[in-house]
Amino acid sequence: MVRELRPFIVTSWHGHRDNADLPEAVREVWKGKFSARPDPRMVHGRFSNVDLVILGPDGDVVHFFDAFPPRRSGRESLADETIRHLRYALSWFDDPGTSGKRPLELPDVDRGRGIRVFVSLKDDRMKAYQAPVVEAVALDEPDWDALAYPDTPREVEAGPLFKWLSQVYPPGVMERTNPATKKVYEVAGITGDLTLEPAGAGSTLRHAILRGDLTFTDEGGDGFAYKGTLEVVLTYPPDRDGVTSLRGVFAGIYPREDRNGRTRQVPLEAVFESRPE
Repeated sequence: MVRELRPFIVTSWHGHRDNADLPEAVREVWKGKFSARPDPRMVHGRFSNVDLVILGPDGDVVHFFDAFPPRRSGRESLADETIRHLRYALSWFDDPGTSGKRPLELPDVDRGRGIRVFVSLKDDRMKAYQAPVVEAVALDEPDWDALAYPDTPREVEAGPLFKWLSQVYPPGVMERTNPATKKVYEVAGITGDLTLEPAGAGSTLRHAILRGDLTFTDEGGDGFAYKGTLEVVLTYPPDRDGVTSLRGVFAGIYPREDRNGRTRQVPLEAVFESRPE
């Protein structure tokens, strides 16, 4: 499946038919999907709420289909059906661009310094969530001040670290969303007791460790929260207190509610690295 997607730039849109700002491609697809006589690509009027649309270089709809159609016995697998549709769409392009392998390029800060964050929800029922989502967060020099070298152990508030810690949330559009706008709730607050303490020195660098427990809340305003433990190793030059590099991990539990109202405690993990090296 990954090989079949290489010629494409993959993006997504999440919303509702009542949205006033529907993208033109979505509007075109849904016009066929929800009409009195639905497009046959929507499986005779029965469909899921996930569509896959292939656009040309000019943004026009080339092909679309139901990404999770109702299953019928004897039909091809979901993966094979998706591949068939993708290959059909590629046949409409003059140069499908399937030859060669594109190098993997992770998101990175485009100015100054920052922190790259890898987030993964270890849900054994939805394997796609286990693939890490990568975000690069640019930081200004004052954003590093809270992590200045500690001569003795000291407490650090989570607030000054919000820019990069706020990226730690499940990588899925099926999580908590605003019922009116259908947009995913963002992290609204992070609290916890963090301690930054010296951790020895070498010939060229000094080290410190930041660790503690954190609680995350979102914009939902209903008391929902998830928790975990942060551990970060920082390095400093021997003659200055500013951070040279940062490496860290977060291990937490995210309470995920299914459609039947049952809550499962799903591991939520994150990895942090300062950029550039």
